Amino acid sequence: MGITEIPKGFKTLLPNETAKREKLFTIMEQVIKLWGYDLLIPPTIEFLSTFKAVDERFEEISFKVVDRETGKLMAVRPDFTPQVARIVASSFKDENPPFRFYYKGKVFRDQEGKRETYQIGFELIGVNEPEADAEIVSIIVNVLEKLGLKSFQIDIGNSKFIDGVIEELKIPSPTSFTKLLSSKDISGIELFIEEHKITGERREKILTLLDLYGKEEILDKAAQTFSNKQSLSAIKRLKEIFEILKSYGFESKVIFDLSEKKGMKYHTGITYEVFHPLLGCSLASGGRYDQLLKKFGRNLPATGIAINVDSLQELLEKKGIFEEEKKDFYIIDLKKERKLAYEVAKGLRERGFSVARDIIKRKAEESIKTAFEKGYKYVIVLNRKNKAPHNIYLSPQKHFALNGDKLIESVISIITKENQQ
Repeated sequence: MGITEIPKGFKTLLPNETAKREKLFTIMEQVIKLWGYDLLIPPTIEFLSTFKAVDERFEEISFKVVDRETGKLMAVRPDFTPQVARIVASSFKDENPPFRFYYKGKVFRDQEGKRETYQIGFELIGVNEPEADAEIVSIIVNVLEKLGLKSFQIDIGNSKFIDGVIEELKIPSPTSFTKLLSSKDISGIELFIEEHKITGERREKILTLLDLYGKEEILDKAAQTFSNKQSLSAIKRLKEIFEILKSYGFESKVIFDLSEKKGMKYHTGITYEVFHPLLGCSLASGGRYDQLLKKFGRNLPATGIAINVDSLQELLEKKGIFEEEKKDFYIIDLKKERKLAYEVAKGLRERGFSVARDIIKRKAEESIKTAFEKGYKYVIVLNRKNKAPHNIYLSPQKHFALNGDKLIESVISIITKENQQ
């Protein structure tokens, strides 16, 4: 292994990628803040017990270290939601709900080859009404549309529906059954039916379950097929959420999926998953977790979602929506005295432009070429030994002389005229 290698599953973001990533975060945060959400920054490392209290499986997938002071095991954050729940239950224990928080950063899970993922997510805590779930979906729609995406869909399910079906049909080995549903393993389900000698109406209902994916009409189909109270209550909740989303004009973005049980172990009902036809994985996922805060000492309902920023950026680049931003000015001063270059750079920065100076000794033509290769919009050359000592280049071949008495005003005038053409 070479000294420049990094561990499998991690990634370095180079400057061009970082610029896009920062722009992406800025746009998403602007939308989320408009809905009244405040930024929360949990610690990168917490005691492993915080995550194990939520789901024992976090011990398997977490990167663990030992705390030298206490000897306790700590985990590098595998999930934001348990942290948000802990913080609300402890730091806001004397405040009344609702709580609206968002977070951004990396989660670290040692599974499926990819070990770190950038996320931005938001949680609405303390509200049980369907308006809360509709709000989460609405924010996702606003965020993705703000980024220029149109052909995305939001799959909404309810894990309580599957729980009711399993009980009604007396499904043996429920864990194995739900895994088969989650992987859409039709042949596996048929084999499951044969192995457990499930026949007649029970068999037909299981096969009908596999078709419960689509628009609003599948909710009625589900209600006609299954009769247990839990499943019918789950369907009613989905209909209530959908009515709210229809009033917002978002019904075309929603697909219902009652054919599987989605979400993390701590999800207790409504789940969301966002897809786009150009991407093979989900853009975002989340759901309702009404029992989670109770584990930290405060019994509050909650719902939320996390966006996979890596996947989202990949999609935006595929669609050509996310063009690389160019830097503004590159200044080349051919005299040893650098005061003029400093004054010009300072004046442009005060006007909000990004400015870098060439501090490598080489020919002006080489510096001009390098500047454009590095993505600068304009190159300013100062103190040439000719009749027009100061020039601005708009490309390696296109340049204009600058007024030496009013350099900055001359620069602004030229680029303004150029942009208006």
